[in-house]
Amino acid sequence: MKYDVRIAKYEDLDTVSAIEKATMGNYTYVDTAWNYFFNTKGDFLCACNRDDKMVAIAHLAVLPDNSCWFEALRVHPEHQNRGAGKALYEKALDLAQNKYHCTAMSMYTGPRNVRSSGLAARYGLNNVYNYKEYTLKVTAEGRKSDYHYADWRTACKLALPLKEEYGDFISINRTMCRINRDNIAALADKRLFYEDGNGSFICIGNRFQHGNKLFLVMLGGDYEKGLDFAVNLANARNIPEITCTFTSVNEKLEKALQKYGFTFVADIITRERIF
Repeated sequence: MKYDVRIAKYEDLDTVSAIEKATMGNYTYVDTAWNYFFNTKGDFLCACNRDDKMVAIAHLAVLPDNSCWFEALRVHPEHQNRGAGKALYEKALDLAQNKYHCTAMSMYTGPRNVRSSGLAARYGLNNVYNYKEYTLKVTAEGRKSDYHYADWRTACKLALPLKEEYGDFISINRTMCRINRDNIAALADKRLFYEDGNGSFICIGNRFQHGNKLFLVMLGGDYEKGLDFAVNLANARNIPEITCTFTSVNEKLEKALQKYGFTFVADIITRERIF
């Protein structure tokens, strides 16, 4: 079937939300991130059938290093396996290469989601890394610490040497991006990097959905001290949970999270196409 893919308008939210609800049940990702999507670089896409009925959606986000992230692909159950997902991929790839001139396009999926992985592979997105996700329910306070905001130069100085340890990728709200100067500086400019002046640091915060979870992006130096800071920050913001998603090669971070009381949630696969 032929689909027309257009860039969504802000007033499309009700229709978009209905597609997400039909696809995901009570999981409301797009609805809570709608304002963010329309105030950052990228395009929210919707696929319409020959009757001009919206049947599928997806978002293309352009990251600070000019790579892009393909997310929130939803096809209404009544219209699956008819080519709407393919149409959204093709439009996203066209925009990534010809409108934004991106260097790469990435997405994530679950290791058992054969359909999602197959569709990504069809369009040249290959498996990059396996990730693990851990979470901590915030029930107590951590030790007090002397962390303060790090400017982008300090953040880069602290974070860039850990590229290999982190598998060259970090994650925020399940958005995976490479560890490079552009991405680290952008996180620091959003005041997500904190350091103690003695080599310990933490990058923690959210891309969106700020009240649901606090995302731990990166940790260096004294891990326990950083995790205490994260717990206190979550308490101060009345956020009930801290989540950390990281490449499976980072055994050091995994052991620190386990020791602190984090529990395993899920395995995730990231796929990427280099342009």
